Amino acid sequence: MKLTQIKFVLLLSLLLVCGFAYSFVEGDTIRLKPVPVQKKEFYSQPLLIKSNPLAILWGPIPFTAEYRIVAEIPTSRTQSTQVGISYLGISPLLRAIENAVKGPSNYQLEFKGWRIQVAQRYYLISRKQYAPFGFYVSPNFSYSTARLMIKNHQYPNYNFTHFDANVFVGVQVGRNSRFTIDIFGGLGYKKNKVYYHSSINHSTLYDTKDFGNPFNSSKKITIGFNFGWAI
Repeated sequence: MKLTQIKFVLLLSLLLVCGFAYSFVEGDTIRLKPVPVQKKEFYSQPLLIKSNPLAILWGPIPFTAEYRIVAEIPTSRTQSTQVGISYLGISPLLRAIENAVKGPSNYQLEFKGWRIQVAQRYYLISRKQYAPFGFYVSPNFSYSTARLMIKNHQYPNYNFTHFDANVFVGVQVGRNSRFTIDIFGGLGYKKNKVYYHSSINHSTLYDTKDFGNPFNSSKKITIGFNFGWAI
């Protein structure tokens, strides 16, 4: 083989080896792309505003209408605090009875009062759930006062007070929408008192034995519900 042919073969071999080596390096190179940083997701625990329109028919004090507004505020993953404020007026049922009797129009009865309630809720939930949805146990305290009198006459009047302490078991649903339903029930203690005011300086404790055992008993059974809206 001539020298010129040998040089040509060696040059061609060198080109082939370099090309193979370059393709191997390019194919074996790992190109690192920046890994997107994932933001940690936190479940948003909403504030709930609740009420029950049926409470207008019968409030915590007999023959009162309760106009209720309740706010439930989550305080941790498994707990919440609930506070309620209500205005107490005369029940439509008592007004209907009064109209049926057809007494003097200038002697209409009226109730005026208020109610406040406080509760701490403990939710029995799994690791992936959050308050204020699911099953719960809750101690609940409530105080109500309302004055029964003749319209436009401050005296005489009867001042009703109602205190109760309960333990409720309930469930609140509505995780996938803003509309919520809170259903609860439980047992507790209650104390009703009535004071008769004949004048601004004269008040006596009224004997309520004629009001019957349901009014005077210290035992209380509660079954109720509230509709709510998540904010």
